[in-house]
Amino acid sequence: MKKALIVVDYQNDFVDGALGFLAAENIADKIYSLVANAVASKDFIVFTKDTHYDNYMETREGKFLPVPHCIKGTPGHDLYGRLADFEDVVTPNAVIIEKETFGSDRLCAVIEEAFSGEPDVIEFCGVVTNICVLSNVVLCQTYFKNAKIVVHEDATAAIGKQQDYAIEVLKGLGVEIV
Repeated sequence: MKKALIVVDYQNDFVDGALGFLAAENIADKIYSLVANAVASKDFIVFTKDTHYDNYMETREGKFLPVPHCIKGTPGHDLYGRLADFEDVVTPNAVIIEKETFGSDRLCAVIEEAFSGEPDVIEFCGVVTNICVLSNVVLCQTYFKNAKIVVHEDATAAIGKQQDYAIEVLKGLGVEIV
């Protein structure tokens, strides 16, 4: 089975930094386990990294969410905790995509290239469920019309009720929630 695991924005600033929240910290072990299993299975892994620059406050997102975060070159931009261990294993089977917006305009092309077509399954984990996870799920679901899209509910997080709302929206889109 051709499978990809997408780890969305599990970076310091979303866990214990500028936009950190407890629910994000609580999924660290689950995400680490998913990645370790994917590495062992030789599944394709994509780590997306929310990436901003010193001009963040002048961008559309900066005006919408006026909290500088994930500034390239700062500790907040780095993968969180033990996930940083995997930055050294980036190979043809594991890549990092830096993205300047909620969704990655490169994600689908990178997945398609890795599989020389469409994978069977695309799994998602990470943060923030109602923003970046949802955006990237919708992009992949649109691009890969026959791939099974799976979201690991216990390995995603959003603030408060936004998690529940996002999961309901994902279910409504036909995404498998596990």
